[in-house]
Amino acid sequence: MTTQMALDMAYRAIFVAGVMMAPVLITAIVVGVLINIIQTVTSIKDMSLTFVPKLVISAIVIGFALPWMIQTMSSYFEEMYSLFAAVRG
Repeated sequence: MTTQMALDMAYRAIFVAGVMMAPVLITAIVVGVLINIIQTVTSIKDMSLTFVPKLVISAIVIGFALPWMIQTMSSYFEEMYSLFAAVRG
């Protein structure tokens, strides 16, 4: 295994992890900003008002994105397995 091959594998792992978590993170950020705007306008400063909706929306997004996440991880593991087989020789 060359150094470049190891770096490519590490890059691919980080990229796949980022792509898989992007929908959840973006949704949590958007919901957090919207709730923060609502809290500022109404002068309500309750921490559970930000935590609970973000938790619920994130769980819903994970539920909808789960088939896609499983497919992405499956193709990633197949790719890594084929690379390991090629390195082993």
